[in-house]
Amino acid sequence: MKSSRARFKEFRQKLRQGLLKGDRLIDPDAPRIDPPAGQGGRHSMGSGSGEKHTFKYSKRHLLGQYRVMLRGYYGAVFALMAVAIVSSVVALTPPYVLKLAIDYVFVHKPLPIVHHLSPGNLRHWFSDSPSHGLLALVLALIAAEIIGVSISWIRVLASQKLNYRLAASLRQRLHEHLAQLPLSQLAEYRTGGIISRVMSDTDQVVGGVQNAIVNPVGAIFRMICILLILIATNWKLFAVAASLIPPLVLIHLFIFRRLRPMWRNIQDDRGILSSRVSDLFSGIRVVRSFRRERSEHKEFGARQYLLVRKQYFTSILGRLLATGWSIFVPAIGIIIIWYGGELVLQGKLKVGDLVMFETYSLMLLGPITQMIDSLQNLQQNLGSLDRVCDVLNQTPDMPDREKAIAVANPLAHIELRDISFGYKPDQTVIDHINLDIPAGATLAVVGPSGSGKTTLVNLIARFYDVRSGAILLDGVDIRDIRLADYRRQFAMVLQDVYLFDGTIMENIAFGRRNANESDIIDAAKKANAHDFVLAMEKGYQTPVGERGNKLSGGQKQRISIARAILADPRILILDEATSSLDTRAEKLIQQSLVELMRDRTTIVIAHRLSTIMHADCIAVLVEGKIVEQGTHEQLLDNHGIYHMMFTQQFERHRDPALERIEWEKVL
Repeated sequence: MKSSRARFKEFRQKLRQGLLKGDRLIDPDAPRIDPPAGQGGRHSMGSGSGEKHTFKYSKRHLLGQYRVMLRGYYGAVFALMAVAIVSSVVALTPPYVLKLAIDYVFVHKPLPIVHHLSPGNLRHWFSDSPSHGLLALVLALIAAEIIGVSISWIRVLASQKLNYRLAASLRQRLHEHLAQLPLSQLAEYRTGGIISRVMSDTDQVVGGVQNAIVNPVGAIFRMICILLILIATNWKLFAVAASLIPPLVLIHLFIFRRLRPMWRNIQDDRGILSSRVSDLFSGIRVVRSFRRERSEHKEFGARQYLLVRKQYFTSILGRLLATGWSIFVPAIGIIIIWYGGELVLQGKLKVGDLVMFETYSLMLLGPITQMIDSLQNLQQNLGSLDRVCDVLNQTPDMPDREKAIAVANPLAHIELRDISFGYKPDQTVIDHINLDIPAGATLAVVGPSGSGKTTLVNLIARFYDVRSGAILLDGVDIRDIRLADYRRQFAMVLQDVYLFDGTIMENIAFGRRNANESDIIDAAKKANAHDFVLAMEKGYQTPVGERGNKLSGGQKQRISIARAILADPRILILDEATSSLDTRAEKLIQQSLVELMRDRTTIVIAHRLSTIMHADCIAVLVEGKIVEQGTHEQLLDNHGIYHMMFTQQFERHRDPALERIEWEKVL
């Protein structure tokens, strides 16, 4: 395993080769490739040493996405910019007040405002004593400070409110879009990558509103005001001081252009870390069974410290950029004191003007630094936005055709006409299959592992679209039916039961919107889950834990069946629905399943042939092709593959006739 130091050395080498110039070194969402021979284990993958990938979206496109996000929030953004401008004006008050104090009050001259006042008490009060003028300046500073603090409060609270609302809107939009993406695309993103995008990236993205719009507007306005004041005060002094601006621009262009792709690369590494953490704890039993805790910990540490090194290296570049400004701006101040002092000695410039000029010059460092920080942070924002746009621009899973029709209560007659399918263009998993499943009939699909059984039911449920041929529902191509309406006719009970982290009642209720408690309990009774649920301390309010890890396999299976019963589907798919149950529980579930399957079109995937002898039709699938088809008795009489599979299963167990008798009793 490579150390973080070695990986960082490779990273620096790629930087020197220019592989990160406008590009990113890795794509954490790309499908993993098999490691070279002799490099077993998953740690050899995704190390960042793959070929480079270009940014998918230009900076102009990404900035344009902010316009889309800000629809409906323009008023709040303009208000923030107005507040930023007012704040900038207030911040410019102290240097001018100091100039007035030096050039007028301290030399016993009346303030310029006196000449604009009408003769009377107020004009007399200002002219009467320098102390009165000083008091007026102090009051002006106090008023500016109060206004500044108030505006700062308003700006912070308004900015946070806008950020929170934008982040929530973007998360909602991203969450909705992800839920509509094809399963193959979601598999490429992986769980950790999805979580990283929905949670971390959205928070980073909305910060770009401040860094791309609000902060630069305030900073630029303040810079323009300061520059105009400096030019109006003494344009020659300004010209001399501005001679150091070109070196600043060169430093900025040299370093700044390298920051954006590096921040994108860091965001990619964050996504990889999130994915690995999720992967580790999802498969913690496998990790412990193979005693890989230490190697996993070391790998995580290496990747984490590689991320730290990259972050630190990038922060150094950012700091170099800020340091360039920090050096040259004070240098400008030194030039101002030298040249401006000469002008004062020659009587061409007032002392107060020089002090004000110097103060405003130093104040330039504030908006300049703010601009640098905002633009540097904007690179992180754009890196995250690039990843978010990568998701949002993905085509949704099988969008409805223009004239797609709705279905409400179909007969559920399913027909497969010469369908073929493969997950890749050069792959064939399902090869020219024809099947006719009458409404209310039960089709059982059997065959060796890897023969395409699960793929076949995924096609029927339209998780994927066939490559050729057609699947018909009541004579209509399912691609001509609205996807939501079509899938509403289905319920699935899978071998790998997935329960959500909630209560038993919430998991059963997932089968139907707005289900009441009596319906949920009735479904649990039909699934023979009611008794064990009541035996628990909290009954139906018992938390099941993540993926249902607080329940046994049989309990999870019965909860899953209750969920399907509650859904009341027209088409039922069972994938080894009784595989996790003991003999006694299996008999109870078989009774529930027979009731559930009554008058419903049912497709059953089974390895234990005893559970499907009652099926109206059994299809034997081998390498994606139907090699045998018929009833249980017909297939046994054929003495083909099904007969061989059935005989092998039961010659070591019980009499097949007893199994048939049990099902006949149930039916």
